[in-house]
Amino acid sequence: MLKCVPIRKVILFALVLIFVSCKSNKKEESNSPIKLTISDNIDSDKSINQEIVETLTKFLETKNSSYYENEYWYKPDFGTYIFPYSDIYKIEHKDSIQNFYQPTLMEIVDTDEEYKKLAKIAFIGHNEVNNENTIKAIYNIVATKTEGNIVFSNPLGYFTKDWDKIQKGSIQYVVSPQKEFDETEAQMQLEAIDKISEFYSIDPLPITYYSCVGLKELFEIKGFDYKPTMYIDGGGGLAERHNIVLSANNTEVYTHEIVHHYNLVLSSSTHKLIEEGVATYIGGTRTYSYSWHKENLKNHINSNPDIDLSKYLEPFERVFAGETSIPYMVGALICERTFRIYGKEHLFVLITGGVGFWELLSEVGLTKENFDAELKKELQLPPTLCM
Repeated sequence: MLKCVPIRKVILFALVLIFVSCKSNKKEESNSPIKLTISDNIDSDKSINQEIVETLTKFLETKNSSYYENEYWYKPDFGTYIFPYSDIYKIEHKDSIQNFYQPTLMEIVDTDEEYKKLAKIAFIGHNEVNNENTIKAIYNIVATKTEGNIVFSNPLGYFTKDWDKIQKGSIQYVVSPQKEFDETEAQMQLEAIDKISEFYSIDPLPITYYSCVGLKELFEIKGFDYKPTMYIDGGGGLAERHNIVLSANNTEVYTHEIVHHYNLVLSSSTHKLIEEGVATYIGGTRTYSYSWHKENLKNHINSNPDIDLSKYLEPFERVFAGETSIPYMVGALICERTFRIYGKEHLFVLITGGVGFWELLSEVGLTKENFDAELKKELQLPPTLCM
């Protein structure tokens, strides 16, 4: 269920549509499918604004050609974040329609540094059938003038520059000023990491853990003024490249997301259902353990026996039994059954993947024909934890 959208967001949406329909000047036409609209809210007499607009146009026209490099992006970011503009990579696309959402530069916002600005961009689509505009996101990127040029950079560091940095073992916590750091929870997370490291036979990974109070704050530090998932109930989090964890659970423990980074050491091409399944089996999800989710799903299936678990193979489909994601638990049951019957070696075979989904499952005795029955059988058994 979505939370109510605050009135300031409604006003912001209205401003976006005003900028788009009444108060904007398009840049000169080019052959690029990306058409940047510039709001009249931008002071075009300032030379730095002119440079930002010119460079932003070039960046938007080229960003979708590569995750890994762009001449208009701050080069050290590729070492820090690996994919530093992944949040807006191909953001213009809607399903099979490319470049449906077009960018509007809404504002150039001053910061406490003279040559550093925030470029606030809205991505808006126009439906010619009903003549309506729809907004996908409002996103801020950092624009810095350096050595005569404008370069863009990831906003995460900017929005968390005043957050407390607390080192605990292999974890650097970056803690929201809206919460109090919990030492006991941090110790619990370190103990869980020791077990994970032993299980994977990997030294503890250096984790950077952004501890947020909720999804809204999490997406704000990532640069979003608006994104629909900011207002979904229930918390959650993200695992991003270079051992970054972002938690929206108001806690210092998020083992699920940390497991993703250990899986990545084994393979960068794990099937997504297995990837989320392993993380759920070992680390639970949200603030609940795997055992809790298993019992919850078991009760749900006992009350709804006609549910066919083979229909829930898309891990990011939002289908829930209360607090429990059914697709995540389908993946977790595959992993638990594999570990219980075949052991850790075969669980790691699932993680490393390398073949088609059903071909991979056939190696652990699962077929399209027996999938639902075997997983429901596993669901009725007591949890078999692997660590």
